[in-house]
Amino acid sequence: MSTVAVSRASVALPRSPLSCALLLVLGLCAPLAHAADEDAESEAKRNTPKTLDNVQVTGTQAPPATTTRLPISIQDTPQSVSVIGLQRLEDESMFSINDVMRNVTGVNVSFYDTQRPLYFARGFQITDFQVDSLPTYSGSTNQEYDTAFYDRIEVIRGANGLLSGAGIPSATVNLLRKRPGRDFDASVTASLGSWDFRRTQADINLPLTADGRFRSRFVGAWTDRDYYYDRYNENKKAGMAVLEGDLTDSTTVTVGYQIQDNNPTGSTWGTVPFFAADGSSANVSRSTNFSPSWTRWQRKTSTAFANLEQRFGEDWLLKVNYAHTKGDVQSLRVYGSGYPDPVTGAGTYLQASAGETNDARDAVDVYLSGKFSLFGQTHDVVVGGSWQDLQSTTPGTALVYPSDWGTIATDFGPATGFNVPNLYDWDGNAGAVSYTHTGSWRQARTTQRGVYASARLHLAEPLSLIAGARLSSWETRTRAYNTAGTYTATSGRYEVSDEVTPYVGLVYDLVPDVSVYASYTEIFNPQNYKDKDNNLLAPVEGSNLEAGLKAQLFDGKAMATAAVFEAKQDNYAMLDTTQAPNSLPDGSSAYVGVNGTKSRGWEVDFNGELLPGWTLNAGYTHVKVTRAPTDAIYANLPEDYLQLSTQWRLPGTWDRLSIGGGLSWQSKVQGFNIERPNGDGTTTPVTVTQGAYALVHFNANYRINDQWTATLSVRNALDKTYWANLDYQNYGEPRFVSASVRWRF
Repeated sequence: MSTVAVSRASVALPRSPLSCALLLVLGLCAPLAHAADEDAESEAKRNTPKTLDNVQVTGTQAPPATTTRLPISIQDTPQSVSVIGLQRLEDESMFSINDVMRNVTGVNVSFYDTQRPLYFARGFQITDFQVDSLPTYSGSTNQEYDTAFYDRIEVIRGANGLLSGAGIPSATVNLLRKRPGRDFDASVTASLGSWDFRRTQADINLPLTADGRFRSRFVGAWTDRDYYYDRYNENKKAGMAVLEGDLTDSTTVTVGYQIQDNNPTGSTWGTVPFFAADGSSANVSRSTNFSPSWTRWQRKTSTAFANLEQRFGEDWLLKVNYAHTKGDVQSLRVYGSGYPDPVTGAGTYLQASAGETNDARDAVDVYLSGKFSLFGQTHDVVVGGSWQDLQSTTPGTALVYPSDWGTIATDFGPATGFNVPNLYDWDGNAGAVSYTHTGSWRQARTTQRGVYASARLHLAEPLSLIAGARLSSWETRTRAYNTAGTYTATSGRYEVSDEVTPYVGLVYDLVPDVSVYASYTEIFNPQNYKDKDNNLLAPVEGSNLEAGLKAQLFDGKAMATAAVFEAKQDNYAMLDTTQAPNSLPDGSSAYVGVNGTKSRGWEVDFNGELLPGWTLNAGYTHVKVTRAPTDAIYANLPEDYLQLSTQWRLPGTWDRLSIGGGLSWQSKVQGFNIERPNGDGTTTPVTVTQGAYALVHFNANYRINDQWTATLSVRNALDKTYWANLDYQNYGEPRFVSASVRWRF
């Protein structure tokens, strides 16, 4: 295989006794929950949040909600945690989850196309997204979350099977909604930027009673933009209303409704050519877009949510969280293929696809947390359960082609398509494809249930044990109906029962504000593949082993962390090449479970205030992925990356101005098995290498007076040209400049 340098940018697996041991520990702890005679003064001192939790750069005043449900601080959490809060979202103009993830230590961001971002951590793709600690990711309704709704965003790196159940040992992203406050507050923000970017956002906190016992919050955002791709436009509307009330001194109820409507046209689907027909670089511009303006990929999601918090004295809390989400997707897309002639630009073609999906998801999480005393120490315990149900309906569609589409030669034989006359000056002038409903449809339903428990046991004054386990069941089923509405078949039925995922961690306080920790977590992920004997493969088994040090510095105004980790996946399904294709009774191909996908690495992270008015957020990650020889799934990832951001509020008479900047850097990446033309109609798979590169960003904020603030933000300030994804060859975003004005009432 050749190597090419990019010129533009230099059945369940066996378990150890650990699970049983954890369950035994929790079983012993639970009956003691009523013994709540704790040493209140000692425990309050231990659990009082440090100043770090109020630093604006982290934006959190609460323990992380994503790991164990235990009321423990970030320093006492035996996993790597990043939190980006509201102040930083505003200072650095982070309008979307993409903007946020680019600034999280250990996270790599790329994308398939304009509507499908990709996030990786510790060598594995991030698929676990939560809102207020409830799962939201459902495939078709997943979209680029607008940050207008959220007070802070937590990212827990590593496996999170205790609360998530099924998943991947990469990371969990938890978006925490804004909540109503007791005092009136409101702001309106208007933004303009590159490629006709326009955005308005309003956030109103409105008490409903004089004492703030009943209160409300309303958030709205509207965005319209073109992009660096030709013919692309996106119009996005988002809104949220939240009502909250203290029914009694110990009972709080929250209800709300949230909606987001994304309407992109000219959206890309797939890649642009990497090579020309003669094997040379295609040298297409960053604005190249195969898609005509009539293509679309519309996504609309709405969520009704409710939350109950019932406190029992000072130490016990019952929390019930529910959300019902509906998602609708309508897409009409084209995929570009082929290799352009370096002179004429001919040789590429379009093929079309269309589809609709309607999703409905219900999610419930209920837990009870509290304290108990044992052997002269006060301990924390959580017992809970969760249930999620996702139902998807996909109607059958048939494409209707205009006269300028016809039978063309493709890489896979004759098919209906459109030959692009000249890719280098392509204006998107192709007849609009449409589609009709055939009357058939498919329904899919996935249900996951689980119960979990965790405890923090103070074994001795400086040493704490955090242990927990989850018992999960998971089922999915797909049913098909013909055009007459008659049920025809059930396929894809798969069930996993009594899957145990353990969690264990130790935290040792070396001195006040400095601790070391070690943790081990597991996770599983069902897969609907069969082996050569027509038996379903057991779930993928994942784990995360981590050890590190956390220190609060500068009187608690900053936190530094260092960690080493190992994440693994075993029994990952790979095509069984010893069997003929489509050899199983249902016409599918046989697969085999492959062990040995592993990532090892280390990371360092610093967040907080170095000096009065000067904050720094910096993280460096090194990760090495090893895998079975046939597995190239995680090939296109850097081994090293750096995220750096700093903000400085000027002193004295210039204290109304703050300036900031930073960079993101990553080491070289490789794309494997990319077909390069030989000039004679044949191709050869090659490895493409992109050298290391850095992207620089700047921002400035000027407080005009107590009501008005102006913000300037620049991403990719040096206008670096680079590939965001080598497997799906797509250019990264060029320089983007935005200016905002915010008015606070």
